[in-house]
Amino acid sequence: MRVVFMRSNPVSPDPRVEKEAHCLAKNNWKVHILAWDRDKKYKIKNQLLEGEQTIRITRFGIPATFGGGLKKNLVPFINFQLKLFQWLLRHKNTYDMIHACDFDTALIGTICGKLLRKKVIYDVFDSYTSPFYGPEIIGKVIASLDIRLMNSVDAVIICTEKRKEQIAKASPKKIEVIYNTPRYIDSNDCLDLNPKKVKIVYVGILTENRLISELVEVVKNTPSYELHIGGFGKLADTLLQASKMHDNINFYGKLPYEKTIELENSCDIMTAIYDPTISNHYYAAPNKFYEALMLGKPLIMVKNTGMSEVVATNNFGELIDYNRESLQNGIENLVKRRKEWPEISREMKALYEEGYSWAKMEKRITDLYSNL
Repeated sequence: MRVVFMRSNPVSPDPRVEKEAHCLAKNNWKVHILAWDRDKKYKIKNQLLEGEQTIRITRFGIPATFGGGLKKNLVPFINFQLKLFQWLLRHKNTYDMIHACDFDTALIGTICGKLLRKKVIYDVFDSYTSPFYGPEIIGKVIASLDIRLMNSVDAVIICTEKRKEQIAKASPKKIEVIYNTPRYIDSNDCLDLNPKKVKIVYVGILTENRLISELVEVVKNTPSYELHIGGFGKLADTLLQASKMHDNINFYGKLPYEKTIELENSCDIMTAIYDPTISNHYYAAPNKFYEALMLGKPLIMVKNTGMSEVVATNNFGELIDYNRESLQNGIENLVKRRKEWPEISREMKALYEEGYSWAKMEKRITDLYSNL
């Protein structure tokens, strides 16, 4: 069987898309990914996605701004929709199923699925049934349309059981929970970092709602800490300058996923910080949470954000309020618990294997596809 994935980012990297795609390819599915590269001005670029299996990826180079919102990106977004529509029609004989990631691609995916009689899976990374940050009438239209899409596709994938509350108005034909757990990577790979420093790490999207600037302020004023940070986004240039000005701040830029895991495994504390006032963050399933579980690294998280209750119940780290002072206190409290870190690590790894491992998620994916 043949499947086409669609995602509104360049998939360089996108851990969830890559894991699911490699899972299917490993089980003899022919996989093709369509992606939106907002940084490039070329029209279309066909490449191979690195990994255990050969996966073709087509990136549409349509300049746009990450985090720029609907107002700035409306024309590029429409252009991306047209590119997807054209590709799906032109290549209709090369795929049997459409795997649409988020509302950004689900509308076109569902339309083409109906027109071409293809099976459609709607993978909900972030729900558009949440409050819409724009004109209220547009938000209501999108939320209503999103529910209709969930009801019309062949299956819906969500990332936590808690998300069922968020999409309660929808009645999907089939729903499956696939956690954002990492594929197993040899966690013995480590970098040679300073053992005398408390090493804090974050690799991901560099936006303003993750207390990244506040984390920089805390670390640069505490010589016993080091910040190891990587990724891409609005704050990348600012972080690069901070790394040049402060010896205990290290900026790595965009990293391949294997290098991300290696860096995280070389550090002491991980962060998975989100703004709790954004309802999607209450239902979130942060990659960082699952990576920390697999690697056994204590976590800093904000109260009442996705998976924070697991950290609280198991005492796997510190929960903070969404501000700099609480962030600083949380790190200090976790450092005071340094003697507990080995036991925390053991318990986190055990919980990962028991309920969250990628092997279990891989079986859910292959069963879902086989049944469809």
